[in-house]
Amino acid sequence: MSYALNLQPKPSQSLKQMQRMIMSRQMQQAIHLLQMPIMELSAAIEGELEQNPVLEYLENETVSELEAIQTEEENTDEVSIDASVESELQFDQHDFETLRRLDEDFRSTLSETSGTNGKNTIDQEKLHNFLESSIQAEISLFEHLMQQARETFDHESDRILVEALIGNFNENGFLTTPLQEIAVLHACEISKLETLLASVQTFDPPGVGARNLRESLLIQLRLQNKKSTLAYKIIEAHFDDLLHNRIPKIKKSLQCTSTQFTEMLDQHIIKLDLHPGMCFSKQIVSTILPEAFIRQEDDQLIVNINEDSLPPLRLNKRYLQMLEDKNLSKDDKDFIQQKVVSAKWLVRNLFQRNNTIERITQELAKRQREFFLHPEGKLTPLTMKVIAEALELHESTIARAVSQKYIETPRGLLPLRSFFTSAIETHTGENLSSQSVKDLMRELIKNENKNNPLSDEAIARVIKEQGIHCARRTVAKYRLALNIGSSQQRRKF
Repeated sequence: MSYALNLQPKPSQSLKQMQRMIMSRQMQQAIHLLQMPIMELSAAIEGELEQNPVLEYLENETVSELEAIQTEEENTDEVSIDASVESELQFDQHDFETLRRLDEDFRSTLSETSGTNGKNTIDQEKLHNFLESSIQAEISLFEHLMQQARETFDHESDRILVEALIGNFNENGFLTTPLQEIAVLHACEISKLETLLASVQTFDPPGVGARNLRESLLIQLRLQNKKSTLAYKIIEAHFDDLLHNRIPKIKKSLQCTSTQFTEMLDQHIIKLDLHPGMCFSKQIVSTILPEAFIRQEDDQLIVNINEDSLPPLRLNKRYLQMLEDKNLSKDDKDFIQQKVVSAKWLVRNLFQRNNTIERITQELAKRQREFFLHPEGKLTPLTMKVIAEALELHESTIARAVSQKYIETPRGLLPLRSFFTSAIETHTGENLSSQSVKDLMRELIKNENKNNPLSDEAIARVIKEQGIHCARRTVAKYRLALNIGSSQQRRKF
């Protein structure tokens, strides 16, 4: 029995009916602009201005003033322009005499200055050359370590392996890649890498090349010739106990007094660098600009959008007039029309973005009035869903609008996201913001007895006595969110 198999593809037509939602480019742009903070938005607009010649900034002049200037320029005929230029180029004998006298005065003044202050000029030039020669480019941690490696290792093969090791250091100067992986990639023995790494760990800055914080601290103590000290023993044998503040256990194991332990801690351990490579880090400090301002006038809260960082845009009228030119080619006209449509959508989406942020800020000013007007005012529990329903917007729109954005308020510069908090019910049935509970917890921990700090259970009990329902699990969650250690870690011996 034989089977005829025909696996050759054949062209065919078929109809399929399906539903799907396709987001237009204009809608994608609107969502993208809404989510951008004002600093990124300013850079994006600059890029759009470079690509779209139809767009231009509307400077301090008003639209009517600009239109009047353009109308005046268009009505100016060539005869009047030529006449003005010709009048500017006409000189009489008196003008030439004035120019000659000014030139002589200038030459004499320059000669006197050179004669009397010649030495000062030479000294200033030397100082300028010295300042120029003293300017140096910032060196990275990798370059700093490789410079030491080239002075330490003679063989090229060793320098290649050391470069592989240093290339896997993070910004703190710690080796983040296992030696086994580096050995496989470079076909070498692990023992060879360990020997080279031990040499790199003697480089500057002290503590670099470690695989964890404990090893880094031990390297720093060894380089300070403190291997036989109590501080070295504490880090070597009781590093985990030190992190969790188990001081009595450490003193009992090492048989040292409280005075000895405190002295080792203050004079040796605390002075060690936890981030030895961070001094070479080139972190860019970003400037925060508020999206809106809430200012107080008597008992009123006034909301203004920050328009200074983003000057308004307009369409260049010269390109609009070119569209009416019958001699313009079809390709040029299509290009200009495309850029005009793109510019109009950008201006529209920017207006919509600012309008959305302004409406959200006005709603926040209304619902958080007590917080803005009074220094001791508490935040009212608020969710994005409530704001979305009040403004008839989608909840995702609110989330995008408040993302990475700040507003200037009478209480300082605050992130928009911080006004949306969950609610905790009090004994009286009143809803209290979770942020207010966190502030209360921070105050309790700040004023506690450090010799006997409050446990999570004790903090929950104190908060409950003030009429606020707060379980121990909630206290622990808020404490971790505030980056506060446990009672054992906060205890002072």
